[in-house]
Amino acid sequence: MNTKYMPDYELQTWAYHLSMSYPFDLDYLSPDDRRYNIYVATLIPKLSIDEDSIQFFEDYIRFDVIVGTGEHTSGETLDISIISDDMPEFDHRKFEFAYEQPRKAMVFTGWEKGPIELNLLHVYLAESKYYLDTEIVYIGQAFGENGERLPAEELMSDPTLQKVEADILREYPEKDLALLLLEFKSQLLEEIDSEDEELVQLQELTKNPPPGLNNQILDATEAALINYFKPEYNKKLNDDFPNVEDHRLRYRSATVQIHPDIMGLKLFSKEKTYLSNERIVSSLSESNS
Repeated sequence: MNTKYMPDYELQTWAYHLSMSYPFDLDYLSPDDRRYNIYVATLIPKLSIDEDSIQFFEDYIRFDVIVGTGEHTSGETLDISIISDDMPEFDHRKFEFAYEQPRKAMVFTGWEKGPIELNLLHVYLAESKYYLDTEIVYIGQAFGENGERLPAEELMSDPTLQKVEADILREYPEKDLALLLLEFKSQLLEEIDSEDEELVQLQELTKNPPPGLNNQILDATEAALINYFKPEYNKKLNDDFPNVEDHRLRYRSATVQIHPDIMGLKLFSKEKTYLSNERIVSSLSESNS
């Protein structure tokens, strides 16, 4: 496909789907789930439950979540329901309950269909009325050596991510490492002439790019994110930040959006705080002239 018109247009990429989890809990995703193409290693406050506060009611469970450690703690009472269309016959009051602190999981056992687990991080993000402080420390692509998307749980075999985790556990014992997984989509931002068949094809090409073009779009997206946030471990592990022009894809500018407010996240790094729905713009006008 001829992309000679690309320099006349603005490319937009946005996080179409977001998911967050502790590294040890990535198996909640399907082993075949390969949608995510960029991952973000983040530091979040430690979450725990005051086990003495747990109360069981007919339609919900109530407990106090403790956010942070030491002098930097806050608390919030959550009421959560685990009744769903998938298991209408499940009555949480009839089964054994345990809170497993190392895995931060609430576990019900004794049900004939198997144990039911509630991940504290997922529950907090879904139910809390507060935004969770989420510091970005590393940004990378979720791809294997041959360019295929990795199943989420295989990310932890990434040597770079393993090093980041080891360093964080040593340097920031008061925080937890969480992975923010992002699926980015792309499109040309401007309206195009619907009578120009080649431009129409170009528009469709950026919405559903083939592997080669998709990799270039993701390279540009990753570079824009890294240059914006300047994460601590991208600095430590690389002498230079990637250049948004270091790829063959040519266009006037690229705009990247993350939409962290969907999950109740306050994203920031040591260099930058991301405002809700802010557009990260990487201009390539000079290189395209």
